[in-house]
Amino acid sequence: MVAYFCKKGMAFIRILLLAFNTAIVTYLVYRLLQIYRSASPNKAIIIAIGIFLLLLPVSVLIGFIRPTTIYILLYPVAISLFVYLIKSEK
Repeated sequence: MVAYFCKKGMAFIRILLLAFNTAIVTYLVYRLLQIYRSASPNKAIIIAIGIFLLLLPVSVLIGFIRPTTIYILLYPVAISLFVYLIKSEK
């Protein structure tokens, strides 16, 4: 009985994680397009870092990069700092 509820709970957490990741990727692409259209002096650096951060999970799924503990801990920090950077960029 307990195992049934654990499986249901894990499925719910996976759905929430997938929805959160979809929202973050959508926001990043939206802000990158806004920065691309702006006259920001740091436009090239911001777009390059944004594309790198968007392609990094794909490279993990393909197998170019192994998902180590450091990657799992640092990637959310990098995404949050980048979101802060592009949110404050006008």
